Amino acid sequence: MRCPFCGNVDTQVKDSRPAEDHVAIRRRRFCPACGGRFTTYERVQLRDLVVIKSSGKREDFDRDKLERS
Repeated sequence: MRCPFCGNVDTQVKDSRPAEDHVAIRRRRFCPACGGRFTTYERVQLRDLVVIKSSGKREDFDRDKLERS
């Protein structure tokens, strides 16, 4: 995670716990380069799987079609 104060990419997680809504994880981070502290929230982002055909056409993934082949 990049530090918002100095841009350093080597930050450390000091504390991790569920957020108040129990949907995200709240992480307290510390930057050893500048000493800055900041909080990040991480959420799971679900996406539908898409298959890209050799012709370039995109179609939704279908598990039944895979099992039939």
